[in-house]
Amino acid sequence: MANRAKHYLAAMLATALLQGATAFAGDYDRHQWLPHWSDSDGNCRDTRHELLLRYSLAPVTFTRADHCRVATGLWLDPYTGNFYRQASDLDVEHIVPLKWAHDHGGAYWSAERKHQFAEDPDNLWLVDDGRNQSKGDKGPDEWMPPYKPVARIYVERFMAIVQKYGLQPTLAETSRLRTLAAES
Repeated sequence: MANRAKHYLAAMLATALLQGATAFAGDYDRHQWLPHWSDSDGNCRDTRHELLLRYSLAPVTFTRADHCRVATGLWLDPYTGNFYRQASDLDVEHIVPLKWAHDHGGAYWSAERKHQFAEDPDNLWLVDDGRNQSKGDKGPDEWMPPYKPVARIYVERFMAIVQKYGLQPTLAETSRLRTLAAES
């Protein structure tokens, strides 16, 4: 019995430390994570426009002759199930929000690691700009896509990114993520 109590107290302490870690991590500043979308391959298209080009289900048009900025195409928003033709109607969505990552261990990362996380294509989806704003910095325990067929994929992608970067959800969040993955 005493051994169980020690394990229970250790688990409670670990949870309290994880939940309180941000008190010592400093305030979240999006600019530290993503000052702007980069053009990593030097072809004049930043990450946003690379994603628009990659995920369009139809040929795209560009705003300029140099083909740097995507204007139109055909995209499926996984959060709503709706199709969009105007690139300006879409936001690049961080499946694991930057602030969520900051609050769960990312605050201690180097600037390079933060930027890598912010532009990791595994963590990026194109979604309706209004839906992205309604999600904000919430994880699946607080927000789920309204389009039910994508719920399981969303939770699985969220969990994969958390694991890939060694982020530290609380025990309650971990439990909720597992439940959501099983239910979806």
